[in-house]
Amino acid sequence: MLYRARVGRLCFVAALLIASPALRADPASVTTDPLGSRVRGATPAVTTLIARGAKRSATFKQLLDELNRTDVVVYLETNVALPVGLEGRLMFLTAAGGVRYLHAQVTSGLRFEELIAIAGHELQHALEVAQHPRVRDGRSMRALYERIGVRTGVPDRYDTAEAQSTGRRVRAEMTS
Repeated sequence: MLYRARVGRLCFVAALLIASPALRADPASVTTDPLGSRVRGATPAVTTLIARGAKRSATFKQLLDELNRTDVVVYLETNVALPVGLEGRLMFLTAAGGVRYLHAQVTSGLRFEELIAIAGHELQHALEVAQHPRVRDGRSMRALYERIGVRTGVPDRYDTAEAQSTGRRVRAEMTS
């Protein structure tokens, strides 16, 4: 789900990403990432959840594999303070050094299976962004979702049928 990012904390995170030489990717080599997976947990606990989700859901693992072959890095975190009505959201942080950085949030306090299903939904959105190289900032991301998505009834919030389908597949795999 696309959601307009607030300036404060996210700009600070984006500035850290731009400033860190270790996070700058070689544009000719988007498939090799010296830091490992392009889907990164914001905390060690979230990193563990990602690994567990990949073991339990083939669809979730496929999303991780596909994202690892792109120029997109997704930082995934759980958050207790998502706006009312949101279980997850994806925001554009920055583009630097041939890499586009996204920030996915999933509401905390959910059962593991539900958390991974929502994360899968948001990672499908990240893959949609990855498939459109012209998406280089929040404005172009919003324009993409105005074309491929459906408004959820709240300004600047969109969803896609593919992300909904992916979330349902992951949820079914997690509960079987």
